[in-house]
Amino acid sequence: MKTQVFLIDYENVQPDVLPALALEDVKVLVFVGPQQAKLPFALVDAMQKLCSKAEYVRVALAGKDALDMHIAFHLGRLCNQMPGAYFHVIAKDRDYDPLLAHINEPCKRAEKWSALSDVPLLQRSLANTVPERAQAVHRWLLERPKNRPATLKTLSNTLMKAVFLERLNDAEIAAVVSELQRIEVLLVEGQKVRYLVALEGAP
Repeated sequence: MKTQVFLIDYENVQPDVLPALALEDVKVLVFVGPQQAKLPFALVDAMQKLCSKAEYVRVALAGKDALDMHIAFHLGRLCNQMPGAYFHVIAKDRDYDPLLAHINEPCKRAEKWSALSDVPLLQRSLANTVPERAQAVHRWLLERPKNRPATLKTLSNTLMKAVFLERLNDAEIAAVVSELQRIEVLLVEGQKVRYLVALEGAP
C-alpha cells in the first residue's frame, strides 16, 4: 500500500478518528491556527502514539487563508519529496480544487475530504462489527466496477490484504463474506463469486 499522507486543517476540522491513522505506512500533519492556544488531550495522545509519523505545523501569524496557504505549501513540498505517496487534505474549504486538479495530472495522487471519517481507507479501518465491515467492502466494490475478484480464494485474500490490511483473521473474513451474501451484494457458487444487482446501488 502507498504511504498515506494526511494534511489536516485543525482550525475548521476537529477530527475524532486520529487513532485510526495508526496504519503501517502513514504520515499525519495537523495544521494549527495562531489563535488555537490549547489542544484536546485525545488529539495530543493520538499524535504522540504516531511518533515520527506525526507532525504539528503551527501557523504563527493570522491572515486571510493563512492556514490554507501553509497546507498548500507543505502539500507541494511533500509531493516532491514523496512521489509514491497518496495525499489526503482534510479541510472544509473548496479553494484546494484547482491545486488538486494540477497535482492529479497525469495520475491521481491527492484528494480532499471534509472529514477524516469520509476517507474510505479509514472507514474500513474503523469498521469493527461484521455489518460495518460488509458495508465497507460494499463501498470498496462500488469503487471498482471492473476487475473484481472472481473466485472465493481471490476475494478472501484481497479482503485480507488490500481491504483490511491483515487486521482480520480467516474466520472474520469468512464472516464478512457470509454477510455480503446475506445482504445480496454477492453470491458464492462453489469457488466462483457472482456480484448481484444490489452492488449497483449505494450501501
